[in-house]
Amino acid sequence: MFNSLTAVFASVDKSFSGREIMKQNPKTRPFLNMLTTSTIGTVLPTFKEEYGEDKNIDIMFSPSHSLFLAGFPNTKMTGIYIDKNGNWKIQVNIVMNLNVETSPRNWESARDIYMTAVFKMKTVVDDTNPLSKKFSWTPKNVEITNLKVLKGEEEMTMEQMMI
Repeated sequence: MFNSLTAVFASVDKSFSGREIMKQNPKTRPFLNMLTTSTIGTVLPTFKEEYGEDKNIDIMFSPSHSLFLAGFPNTKMTGIYIDKNGNWKIQVNIVMNLNVETSPRNWESARDIYMTAVFKMKTVVDDTNPLSKKFSWTPKNVEITNLKVLKGEEEMTMEQMMI
């Protein structure tokens, strides 16, 4: 059941604009001013040198598995995997495109980012009282198992290490 739902989610071949999503929420609107090359430049100075200061950026993201395969061809699909011992593994593959507004309403693709985030947890059922079963979930870890940052065809190794 879980993986049928995630298969539908992962089959969406559409990208969503982080900037447009933030514009719709009054609580996130103030952060739009921080989506600039200067902000990213504090972590990745070459980015600011390459595109200049205070240029708007937008992070487009997509749950599409077919788009993700361009970065990691043999990756398992986004999904939830559960073993017989109650161990859960939730894997989410994300494709992101970092775009820079080089001139008003003219956006240039700066980076393509492919990332797999994995969350692992354990579920235990306390059934000592048959009338009141209790479930407990214990987080085990969160990790990024796949990460690739591309500028065109060039892999940006230093930027991958900074993320």
